[in-house]
Amino acid sequence: MGGSVEVYCGYRDESGTPTEALDHQEEYHLYTGWAKHHLMAGSLGTGKTEAMCVEAVKQCAEIPKNFGLMGRKVLDAFKKSTLLQLLDVGSDFIERHRPVDHLIEFKNGSKIIYMALDDSRDAIQRIKSLNLGWFAFDQLEEVPEDTFISAAGQLRRKGTQRCSFHTCNPAGHNWVWKRWKKGKDAQNSVQGGYRLIETKTWTEGALPPTTEREVRLYSDNPHLPPDYISWLLEMPERWVKRYVYCSWDDFVGLVYPMFDEKIHFIKQFEVPDWWNHYVVYDYGYKNPSCVLFAAVDGDGKIWVYDLIYESELLIDDLGEMVCDRLNPDIDYIFLADPSINRTERDGRTIAEEWDKFDIFWQNAKNDKRVGYDKVGRCLQPDEKGFVGMSFFDVPQMSSLRDEIVEYKWKELRYGREDRPQPEEAVKVNDHSMDCLRYLVNYVDSASKPMMLKSDPYGDWSGLMNSVGSKLGWMSE
Repeated sequence: MGGSVEVYCGYRDESGTPTEALDHQEEYHLYTGWAKHHLMAGSLGTGKTEAMCVEAVKQCAEIPKNFGLMGRKVLDAFKKSTLLQLLDVGSDFIERHRPVDHLIEFKNGSKIIYMALDDSRDAIQRIKSLNLGWFAFDQLEEVPEDTFISAAGQLRRKGTQRCSFHTCNPAGHNWVWKRWKKGKDAQNSVQGGYRLIETKTWTEGALPPTTEREVRLYSDNPHLPPDYISWLLEMPERWVKRYVYCSWDDFVGLVYPMFDEKIHFIKQFEVPDWWNHYVVYDYGYKNPSCVLFAAVDGDGKIWVYDLIYESELLIDDLGEMVCDRLNPDIDYIFLADPSINRTERDGRTIAEEWDKFDIFWQNAKNDKRVGYDKVGRCLQPDEKGFVGMSFFDVPQMSSLRDEIVEYKWKELRYGREDRPQPEEAVKVNDHSMDCLRYLVNYVDSASKPMMLKSDPYGDWSGLMNSVGSKLGWMSE
């Protein structure tokens, strides 16, 4: 890299003497040339934040006039931990720290700006104004994906490595897991992919350590005291799996923990016309509009077979997309969030904008707490493995797949009156989840489904015997 110089910064022991990096810390720095976004995911005490701070200083100290962005979702948490370590690691290279401006200036003209990394419009706009050579987010699992995408779009500073490097604790199958863990083999095989380094405080299955030799054998940080690791292992099992064993299989707090992609997503088949068909609508513009297409069979099972999920669509465009999917031989039931009947500034409602398409929406039942339970019961397999709701495994269903595995409850927090908030899901990336709730609330309100068209085979088993070989999802 033109103008760059190699510097030493960082790893020191408790007395301040320079020391070697741990193996995974050394690996964290060896990324140039074949991957752009790097993540050290791991457990407590494995030096993740230290490695990120060392890399941040190296980026700025080795490349003059570099410019990097750092932060955490809550700025105060960043100031009390990451920032202190960053200033210590970079003490030989930093010219000044301007706390009011959240700016660190280096002797060679490089700079680091740090900020809160929430999903507010103000934060996104500030990121979009930056010309970055790199960015690094601490506790990436706390940061919204849109914030990461905004920063990645600003990696345009010439003469720099234009990369990102982060830390996280595993937090279930969230967006971080999907980018770095689920697709890492395919993504890392090409330049510009996602590179994951995982660290463990302790190896699952090994007995708690009593000697330093055992720590060297079973921990990714051989310098940890044995009694510290033993104390961590006494914590609740779910906590230990996440923070000690680096397990990503953490589904605590999910609204629908019973969802299993292998069970609920099935091979596409031709949906019979005589089933009850539904079109369910959750309006949005900046947020995505979601239109869900589903049918209910003679046994009352729900089959979700198509989905429209796009942002910044005018009603004219969305209406044409919906009409293209409708079968003129089917009598659909159209359900939508009642808010589309609210009068807008022009004196009209969203619902009225659909009149030109001869689509008239019924008000869906927007009962949240009961709706969560009803959807959950549809997804919960019975003792024979039967589920009351399935989804076609087609590309357009990817947004629903993403939402359902990240759909979580709000954390219960106590205010001055010492009363918990109502049980409710986090209101973000939930558009297809709202549609599912509208649909199930409506279907469940009928004691027995009444088919809109007669079964040409006379009964459900006749249909199964006739076309089962074509469906690919028949039970044994």
